[in-house]
Amino acid sequence: MLSQTQVDLIRNSAERLADANVAATNAFYANLFKVAPGIRNLFSEDMFEQSEKLWNTIVKVVESASNLTEIEAELKALGARHVKYGAEPAHYIVVTDVLIQTISTLMNKEWTDETRVAWKTALEAVCATMLE
Repeated sequence: MLSQTQVDLIRNSAERLADANVAATNAFYANLFKVAPGIRNLFSEDMFEQSEKLWNTIVKVVESASNLTEIEAELKALGARHVKYGAEPAHYIVVTDVLIQTISTLMNKEWTDETRVAWKTALEAVCATMLE
């Protein structure tokens, strides 16, 4: 699915994200709730645990980028939990777009169109699996 070049771009940009771990997830949720305020009610007031869950999922996606089928069962289970939380298919598009925008902002001048395409391809595959 992802080319080796795309896998490398994702992994290299993830190294930069790791430097901003908490700041990255906090920025993501701030951006998400600004873009889609109706999603906020799907989350608890304390976002610390949620931020850790998001970060751990990003790490798994990055580590499995060369073969996302390695985490397919885990992603399907995650998708099933999201249905119980009230997530809708349209939310996945918003989350993907906001996550890519957040990563691009954090990467600043190191962000390229190729990096955007790599992340978008990976995240769309993740979302498709979660929605199954």
